Amino acid sequence: AAIFQWYGEAIDKIYDEVAPTGEGDLVLVRREPLGVIGAVVPWNFPLDMATWKCAPALAAGNSVVLKPAEQSPLSALRLAELAMEAGLPAGVLNVVPGLGETAGQALGRHMDVDCLAFTGSTAVGKMFLQYSGQSNMKQVWPETGGKSPNLVFADCSDLDAAADMAAFGIFFNQGEVCSANSRLLVQRGIKDALVERLVQRAAATQPGDPLDPASKMGAMVDARHAANVMRFVEAGKKTSRLVAGGDLVTVNGRGSFVQPTIFDDVAHTDPIARDEIFGPVLSVIAFDDEAEAIRMANDSPYGLAASLWTDSLSRAHRIAGRLHAGTVSVNTVDALSPMTPFGGFKQSGFGRDLSLHALDKYTALKTTWIKY
Repeated sequence: AAIFQWYGEAIDKIYDEVAPTGEGDLVLVRREPLGVIGAVVPWNFPLDMATWKCAPALAAGNSVVLKPAEQSPLSALRLAELAMEAGLPAGVLNVVPGLGETAGQALGRHMDVDCLAFTGSTAVGKMFLQYSGQSNMKQVWPETGGKSPNLVFADCSDLDAAADMAAFGIFFNQGEVCSANSRLLVQRGIKDALVERLVQRAAATQPGDPLDPASKMGAMVDARHAANVMRFVEAGKKTSRLVAGGDLVTVNGRGSFVQPTIFDDVAHTDPIARDEIFGPVLSVIAFDDEAEAIRMANDSPYGLAASLWTDSLSRAHRIAGRLHAGTVSVNTVDALSPMTPFGGFKQSGFGRDLSLHALDKYTALKTTWIKY
């Protein structure tokens, strides 16, 4: 609701322009709606992602066809019901549940869809880019995978806060977060002290009944995904030092619950430090100096987000400018607001959600040149 309200208040911020072309000409540059927006959203934050796409697209004057993930369609259907109750005209917001290879591909290839906004895996994002080229060259705005680094320097004076937020950054929502801080790069002199704190926090953040308000972690989205996460965990046990978790556990007789898992002494080239696991699995990597930290942080196909911890404002500015990430959080993790754009670099895609900037991708520029 807050996202819809924010973009409702942003509608009058969509400005046209008058270009300074000189005497005898009046040149107007207008932003017009694109038309039909296809929005394909994931299962990890289904309602949030739907509002991130639908609210700015509707505010810019478009109609929307929303395809939720097959694992989580109900919140999108309820959103459509609420839109009808609120008086949105029929056909302006449409929800099409279905499988990605059918409903999703149909949207991607449809000749009457003018733009496709997508959040999900990098592999599927690349498919939508292909579908665009094979159909009407619709705009595609992908926000895809991530393997976000969290850099902790020895001049960080509050290791407890760094540990709290590092644990939050990887264990929140069972690690099923595209911007999860799954790579913890720690300056060697403080690594053991920080890992000790993290092990304590992992022990206090165990999976529980999702319907129990006291539970801090729930299940993986399904058994297939839990098995995939555990394949990474088992592989990590052979190459790195397991210091917390590492098991699939049962809650209420069901077994798709993965313990908060921490691997220490991880090589930054190891698959558990490079591939997007999308689970509560943290890789701890030591570094000696600033240059090495930046090199390892950027040595990734992804560039969605990054965090760093330091007491030096100069270092914060210097490193933030050198990290290849769409959002850099300093002395916190995963900072987010409707007022700031969210999206990444490299194979994390080039789509941006949130902020006034998100309105731009749902509009087309038209120049009208008048002689007088």
